[in-house]
Amino acid sequence: MEVIALSLYTGSLFLIVFVVAPTLLRTEKNKNIAGGFYGRILWRFYKIAFFLILVYLILGNRWVGLLLLTGFSLNVAISMWLKRYKRTLGNIEDHPFNSPQRAKFRKVSYLSTLVLLGNFLLSTIILFKEVG
Repeated sequence: MEVIALSLYTGSLFLIVFVVAPTLLRTEKNKNIAGGFYGRILWRFYKIAFFLILVYLILGNRWVGLLLLTGFSLNVAISMWLKRYKRTLGNIEDHPFNSPQRAKFRKVSYLSTLVLLGNFLLSTIILFKEVG
């Protein structure tokens, strides 16, 4: 059961990192709408991911589960910061592309995606060790 939970977590991370994020965040127009949609997807993913990691933590290797939970928590913390910062900015398209506020938001968004990628790589390695 823990391998199934880890597989679902890893697969959903793959979809977020390699399908959803590039598709929505590389749009030229309506960045505000695309970003809001991505945020909704991400927060729904977090609820499912927490449950899957919790299942793995209970049934699988506890130390590895704590490592996965730590990476997941880092992503949630970054997303919470981005959400608060976005509220102070308002519509992102009202700010010039190179404005300091928008550049900061963009850098932290990239950091969030990079941490998601790290979590994907970590969970993939763990999954291969569990199966192999």
